[in-house]
Amino acid sequence: MNSGELISLVSFPGYDNNLFVGGISFKEYARIIKDKRNPLMNRAIAAQMPPGSTFKTIVSVAALDAGAITRDTRYVSRRGYTFSNGAVFQDYRNSAYGSLNLIDAISVSSNIYFCEVIRHWDMNKLVPYLERFGIGSYTGIDLPGEAPGRLPSPANKIALANTTSPWLDPIWYPEGDSCNSVIGQGITLVTPLQMANWTSAIANEGTLHTPHLAKYFENEENEKDELIFKPIYTKIASRDAIRTTKEGMWNAVNGPRATIRTLSGMKVEVGAKTGTAEFGKLNSKGEYEHTHAWVTTFFPFANPKYALTIFLEDGGESVNAVRMAREMILWMIKEGLIQN
Repeated sequence: MNSGELISLVSFPGYDNNLFVGGISFKEYARIIKDKRNPLMNRAIAAQMPPGSTFKTIVSVAALDAGAITRDTRYVSRRGYTFSNGAVFQDYRNSAYGSLNLIDAISVSSNIYFCEVIRHWDMNKLVPYLERFGIGSYTGIDLPGEAPGRLPSPANKIALANTTSPWLDPIWYPEGDSCNSVIGQGITLVTPLQMANWTSAIANEGTLHTPHLAKYFENEENEKDELIFKPIYTKIASRDAIRTTKEGMWNAVNGPRATIRTLSGMKVEVGAKTGTAEFGKLNSKGEYEHTHAWVTTFFPFANPKYALTIFLEDGGESVNAVRMAREMILWMIKEGLIQN
């Protein structure tokens, strides 16, 4: 949490490392590389995916720090918002949550609220904050094969404008594109490690660390060479902006309008945000056929020691990732690794 140390880094499906000891056979290697699940890819550091609504935590910090909103800024969630080009933007299952402040908006994960935030602000002013949180950059982890994700910047937008993506307008950030970006859709891509790292930065109130697995090297004489990893960024935003966002993440689990109640009721209080990132074709109801499931958490809430991010590729609703997170946290409590 305060050092960048990684306690666990898991990617599934994997492969048997022992097959490579002494040289892997052509048959075994061919079997692995032909596996459509791509087990050689370390998804924790190399899977570049849309973050979905988890991205609202970064947008919240940025908008608060820039003075674009306050915790009491209110917007109304209604049953769909129609843009000038006729496109409709809506909350989950076309819900109408009514008048929301920021804490409410994080709790219920209102797309319309954050759409209103960026419509009254400026996407170009958001981008520098995204860079501070490490979006579009390598974290510097001490492993090969890391991917940088993709920042929703003007340069990247223009570079992608000639693709065949049906939703991508070559004009920089029309209404719908801005709204897609702030809810973690559009052209934004992140890795699970990047998400865990920015969650840790929110939990520790402003420092983005270099994630690492190694602490030191030891030679044959048992002499240790300690490794030093400098922080990437030491003050992402004001503490007030970050603490307000943390309060929203607490309320998302424990508050009166909580949508992640599965993580409540444990001996350790948790702050969290979920994300359901849509992709693929639309069905007859106009809904995407596939979704990735995300949850990112930190705990204990009052004195954070751990950040935990779970990504399920094509994993359906975010509740599937939430259930896994709960099981992991309960195991850590049982083993005495964490307590309030």
